[in-house]
Amino acid sequence: MKKLILMSAFVAAAFITNAQQKAGKVLVQEDKGKSFELGSDKSVETVLKAVDAFNAINHDAEVALWSDEYVKRSGEGHKKAVGTLKSVSNKPMAIVPIKVEGSSKEIVMVQSTEDRVFKNGSKQNLNLFELFFIDKAGKIENMVQYSSIPSSNEFGKTSGGKYIADKPGSEGDGSPFQFSNRGEVAAVENLVKAYNSMDVEGVAAILADVVTINGFDGSISKLTKENIPSMFTNYKSLEWKPTFIFPFKLKDTDPVSGIMVYATEKRVSKDGTVWNKDIVELLGFNLKGKINSVTQFYRDKSK
Repeated sequence: MKKLILMSAFVAAAFITNAQQKAGKVLVQEDKGKSFELGSDKSVETVLKAVDAFNAINHDAEVALWSDEYVKRSGEGHKKAVGTLKSVSNKPMAIVPIKVEGSSKEIVMVQSTEDRVFKNGSKQNLNLFELFFIDKAGKIENMVQYSSIPSSNEFGKTSGGKYIADKPGSEGDGSPFQFSNRGEVAAVENLVKAYNSMDVEGVAAILADVVTINGFDGSISKLTKENIPSMFTNYKSLEWKPTFIFPFKLKDTDPVSGIMVYATEKRVSKDGTVWNKDIVELLGFNLKGKINSVTQFYRDKSK
């Protein structure tokens, strides 16, 4: 239904514009206040040729339709991108050319679906809305793409997974996860640097006033800023090296988030004892963006 509504809107816009000659309005920049007019079939043909070349994974044929500046700016990136594809099928459903009144440049709006199969085995299907900007010479000088990801897509969705609460039916039970982006990754990177340097002030800046520590041995303790120095008392050196940092939160909840950090950690004590493990830590971030909980797991390093 949504696809049909969008297509109908395109067609309606085309007829209205044709009847009135001018419609709509530019609201920003140098063309502010000007209306739109229908563009030409020539621009439509250019875009459809570009679509055919893309579906054939023919980089050279596609960029032959681009302006020299666009090729210079984006040609190499495009070549690398299409080089990852085993097959692709872009299917336009509606295409409308427009231009700002008095302009010799045109914009071709395209609604389409696209199915991609990558050489690495991944598959992707998208609903697309694209704007192709056509210059005075009839060449594509830029392209802007907007996409929505169907629920059936293999990757790239904005949420996924499932939280299974200890008590069925409690708050959040069954909710999917989504990436969080409140500076958690940078905070962990700064924490790693401060921890390895045994920088008390640096560590304190990233932690909440009280941090609940769920230790490797099942113990639970409270870390306050006053006792951060005791963390480093017995060590000659520390080397915490994350392999991946994964920030997440429950969908449709407050911005409280978590970070999963997979890493290796080597601790050399002043008495010469060495602790060297593979570790996983779950770091909880409160509403203020400070770490307020740590849950730790470890195993002996792989041989």
